[in-house]
Amino acid sequence: MSINSALIAATSGLSAAQARIDVVSQNVANAANETYTRKSQQLQTRIIGGQAQGVDLGVVVRTVNEGLQKDIRSQQATVSELTVLDSYLERLVESFGRPGDDDSISAKITDLKEKLQALSIAPELGANQAEVLRAAESVAAEFQELTQTISNLRKEADRQIADTVELANTALDNIETLNDSIATRRTQGLTTADLEDNRDKFVEELSQYMNINVIERSNGELTILTGDSRLLLDDTKFPLTFVETSLFTSTTAGQPLRIEDGLPGIATNPDISSEVSGKDGELAGLLRIRDTILVEAQDQLDTLAHELANDLDTFTINGTVAVVNLFVDGGGAVPADALGNEQGFAEVIQVNPLVTATPSILVTGGAGSTYVAIGSGDHRVANAMLDVFQNTQTFVAGFGLTADNSLEGFAAELVGFQANQHATFESQLTFETNFRDTLVQTYRDESGVNTDEELAKLIELEAAFAASARVLQTVQQSLDELVNIIR
Repeated sequence: MSINSALIAATSGLSAAQARIDVVSQNVANAANETYTRKSQQLQTRIIGGQAQGVDLGVVVRTVNEGLQKDIRSQQATVSELTVLDSYLERLVESFGRPGDDDSISAKITDLKEKLQALSIAPELGANQAEVLRAAESVAAEFQELTQTISNLRKEADRQIADTVELANTALDNIETLNDSIATRRTQGLTTADLEDNRDKFVEELSQYMNINVIERSNGELTILTGDSRLLLDDTKFPLTFVETSLFTSTTAGQPLRIEDGLPGIATNPDISSEVSGKDGELAGLLRIRDTILVEAQDQLDTLAHELANDLDTFTINGTVAVVNLFVDGGGAVPADALGNEQGFAEVIQVNPLVTATPSILVTGGAGSTYVAIGSGDHRVANAMLDVFQNTQTFVAGFGLTADNSLEGFAAELVGFQANQHATFESQLTFETNFRDTLVQTYRDESGVNTDEELAKLIELEAAFAASARVLQTVQQSLDELVNIIR
């Protein structure tokens, strides 16, 4: 080896060792950064005159297990959806109560039955009549309160959808900006490792909001698609759009989640609500809560209120009719016993003001009755109302519950349904979270920084640096001797 070749090899060795030491130092400094991936300095053999003479520095690259990365994104979407469902259902259960709770709708209906039992024993007592009305008022108030809770939760979910859409679009903006920077740097032969780490952070964030597919193109840019393969980001960005609903009642349908398709006019933007809610992610959970789970709970509540009103309206006794109409809507009417008429009834159910004003209607019947009571102690109307609670009723629809059931049985099943649904999602959340954490830990073990390994590598590089320095020293000594000889 000539002195010139030795000089080239030594100087390139020094530069390579120093560059690699810098990268290792950066790795160690970022060991605690969860979004940082382990970096390494690429080297390539320098060829001069057909012979290898030293090394040239390549770009800094990162160590990433893309398969695990994809699995983590998918799992994160699952966990995010279950987190939303668990959170909202926990609050719903707090309002509905649990089977056996004294303040649940089930317990209040049982209390009404017990007050009717007391009335059937001594119907002439004004105190017993008043207790029935008090229990009925408590039932009606509970229906209205639960309906308001459901409407409030739907409104909150709707508002959170709007906030999440904004966050998702911001993440898309950041990914698009980083895509451009990465593509530019690659054409310049510069490293993009840190930019890719930063971009991955926003991709992970987006994967929390919705299920996505990610494809890396040859220029380093990422193409982002929804779980149903609609383009979110390519050369063009297709942001999500959503209009928040101003007011929710028991029958309000929320606005759809849409995606801009680049065509003129808002009306062309397709509704992707069902696509998103059918996958995973925070948006999926919020849409399911707003449009399915809470709507079902409201339907169950409306059905129970509707059946209760229809069962405690009129009674046939010995060929005569006693009209009580204990529960009515805001207009003083009992909704017809047909599917569809139950919708929204729990929101407006109230104790009939006529019965409140004349409690004896509970014994004698009210206007429109052909029934004639045998004195103030006639217990036949009270017994007929009590029979309603003893017999199996046919509800207009079960909405996930047993349609042929007693009033108390349906109410208890309704309360238990919410509690069981929450317990199921809570259990799933625990399992899926543990699975995600296992994937994340495995990914960090492979792609993160192991300080012990990096410090060991640092020692090797320092030795390589020292060796190259010694070669330079030797070359310097040789050159000095040559100069002395020439002199």
